[in-house]
Amino acid sequence: MKGSDTHYGSGEEIRAGDRVRCFDWTGVVVFVLGTGSFAADHSPADWSYLGRGFMVQYDQAGLVFNETADEDLELVARA
Repeated sequence: MKGSDTHYGSGEEIRAGDRVRCFDWTGVVVFVLGTGSFAADHSPADWSYLGRGFMVQYDQAGLVFNETADEDLELVARA
């Protein structure tokens, strides 16, 4: 599912709390717009203006927002 905003390339749904890897970066998904999947410390009201996509808190870079996922985003573990 290349270019999906709510699924990994494997077809699994992206969810808040997922541990992910993208190239050498690792992180945790903090919310997915459109599915209502938000970590407890991230309010939908604060982020809904972005429209669609998901936010990852990467260990190496902090918060990174993406409108779509590509084949480089991998699910490492579910919360």
